[in-house]
Amino acid sequence: MAKTVILVSSDGKWFEIAESMAAQSIVIGNVIEYVGGGDPIPLFNVTARVLIKVIPQESRRWKVLLECMKAANYLNIEGLFDLISQKIADSIEACKSEAEMVYDFSPERRRANTCACIGLV
Repeated sequence: MAKTVILVSSDGKWFEIAESMAAQSIVIGNVIEYVGGGDPIPLFNVTARVLIKVIPQESRRWKVLLECMKAANYLNIEGLFDLISQKIADSIEACKSEAEMVYDFSPERRRANTCACIGLV
C-alpha cells in the first residue's frame, strides 16, 4: 500500500493523498524529507477550494497521457507515441533515484516497456 500524507488547507480542510503525489511539490517534498510525513502538513497560504483543484491534476494528467498514448499507438502516430513515451520516461527517471532502481531508458527499450505496461503487446 502506498504511503500517504495529510495536507491541511488554510481553512482547516484535511486531504489525504499519496506521498508520491504530494512530493511533486518541492515545498511539500522538502517537508516530507526533513520533518517526515507522519504529521499533517499545514498549507497556510492555500485554501481548500484551490487545493482540491491542484491535487487531482497529477492523476488526471497521467490518465490523459495514457489515453493519448493508446490512441497514438492505435493510429500509428510514431512521433506522438515517442513524445509521450519520453515524457513518461523522464518522470520515471526523476523518481528512480528515490526508489533506487536502475532502468534502461534507451528509445527501443522505452517503447517496448511502455507498450507492455499499458497492455499494447
